[in-house]
Amino acid sequence: MLTITKGQMIRADAKARIHFHRRVRDHVREKMPEAVNTTPNTQLLAYIGEQDKIAAAHGIQTERGVTKWVCLSLDLGTDFYQKESIKDYFNPETPPDAETKLNIFVEFLNEKQNDPGLTIDTVIKKQGYHVVGG
Repeated sequence: MLTITKGQMIRADAKARIHFHRRVRDHVREKMPEAVNTTPNTQLLAYIGEQDKIAAAHGIQTERGVTKWVCLSLDLGTDFYQKESIKDYFNPETPPDAETKLNIFVEFLNEKQNDPGLTIDTVIKKQGYHVVGG
């Protein structure tokens, strides 16, 4: 019988995360070259690792979610999540879950390009979720 130790699992997870970070790096280099074209690979990978940890602290854990989080941080600023309205929005005590909130937020930003008067509340309601205080 094959036994896998906890240490082996931790090392395997870390190696898989490194490969994931490389895929994110390649994605942002392709999709957002103006944001990262002067950043060396090692620095970009370190940045992605930091954003991965921050995203996880906000409940974002899927590879797709972390990739969106990294792209948002490159577009809106590394501290975008510290703005009071964003903190309120990502409050884990209010539904929906963090991944769904992230998807709604990205949709909002995309739709806002065509409709400057659009509010995040409108997009939340359109998705069928209750707006806190609304």
